[in-house]
Amino acid sequence: MAMVEWNENLSVKIDEIDEQHKKFLDIINKIAETKPGDRTKVGELLNDLIDYAAYHFSTEERLMDESKAPQAEKHKESHARFVAKVSLAKKDFDRGKEIDPDELMEWAGNWMVRHIMRRDKLSADSIRCGQTKIMRKPKA
Repeated sequence: MAMVEWNENLSVKIDEIDEQHKKFLDIINKIAETKPGDRTKVGELLNDLIDYAAYHFSTEERLMDESKAPQAEKHKESHARFVAKVSLAKKDFDRGKEIDPDELMEWAGNWMVRHIMRRDKLSADSIRCGQTKIMRKPKA
């Protein structure tokens, strides 16, 4: 799979989330640059992927909770499935299993693009709507 290039079609029109998506894609793209058998680099990138996913997903989930996004639970379930799959890959890797960087990059890249297009854009609409309501609340 070719590296996943950021473009405006992936934008959710929330700067904080877009910037995090760019960083997430940078980590995924570094996987594509990794040579098969480079266990040190694969291990580092699996850790980076797990750590950054936790950080990014917590940001999205906080914003969804604050805006009372109606699709938040399904969105959170999607996040949990991603973390579970990458965590399992890391556990297998730590037990000596080889991880093919191309397969990992293809799966993670495809997941990320689909997730942004299907889940994040829908949630972003609710988040932006919720932020507008919060900004318009009259002061007491």
